[in-house]
Amino acid sequence: MRFALLLLLLSGCSRDDPPVTLGGRTMGTTWSLRVDGGAGTMSQKEIQQQLDSWESIISHWRPDSAISRFNTSTSTDWIAVPAELVEVVELAEQIGNDTDHALDLTLAPLIDLWGFGAKGRRDTAPTEAEIAGAKAKCGWQHLHTRRDPPALRKDIPELRINVSAVAEGWAMDHLAQHLESKGITHFLLETGGEVLACGEWRVGIQTPAAPVGEAAQTLRLKDQTIATSGVYRQHFSADGKDYAHILDPRTGRPIEHKLASVSVIHSSAAQADGYATALLVLGPEAGRQLAEKLGLHVVWFEREK
Repeated sequence: MRFALLLLLLSGCSRDDPPVTLGGRTMGTTWSLRVDGGAGTMSQKEIQQQLDSWESIISHWRPDSAISRFNTSTSTDWIAVPAELVEVVELAEQIGNDTDHALDLTLAPLIDLWGFGAKGRRDTAPTEAEIAGAKAKCGWQHLHTRRDPPALRKDIPELRINVSAVAEGWAMDHLAQHLESKGITHFLLETGGEVLACGEWRVGIQTPAAPVGEAAQTLRLKDQTIATSGVYRQHFSADGKDYAHILDPRTGRPIEHKLASVSVIHSSAAQADGYATALLVLGPEAGRQLAEKLGLHVVWFEREK
């Protein structure tokens, strides 16, 4: 449920060798890699193949992915899945546990109902009966994981999962580990606006709805990531009201508070990704309290009046 992070690269630290920039598409968005000092033995093709292999597991947009096959199944027995999917699910569940389940990866029926999933957009708000019906098919407590052998199990036949709140971050963390294993130690990786810095880089954060290239503030990232969840682009209007794409698991409805975006800086891209979504769901008061409790470094933007 996370939307593209509003980040813009301003500069990296100076290096003797010219930077190498690679890029492509993954998980319905774009990725780019800037490497100072050359990319060594890494090629765009190698990176793309790795991202494609992960997309075939955790992308709910692909009908042939491992997660889509699990979602399609109505069995309540253990279903064998790749170990990577179990890892992503357990990561999302851990963030859910930390945030009083403000992040719930079982909201796929509600996400589709509101027109923010793979089934496409809508131009009318769902009825209360439709929301209640979709909520009955959700619930983090109805999903179970097993590591050996890797498998998932659902208590409700209609239960479906959506791990988009952590999927891109998870892929970035693993790709960064792969790059470092190849001896590449100073790079900036970006996927859908989410940024992972290995070494020291300077980035700028845009205010929501600001012109591209206009930074509200700059930050230095050193071996850190930053991810944003925001409500300013993905939404639809019906009967004179805007509905954000971020859903509150407690109500089954889009959030309505005054936060426009939440950016989390963390050592893990996946955790920055997930916590940003959860804090946005919680809102300005509860979100700030939880961020302080968890020791998170967060940048908040509220909606313009």
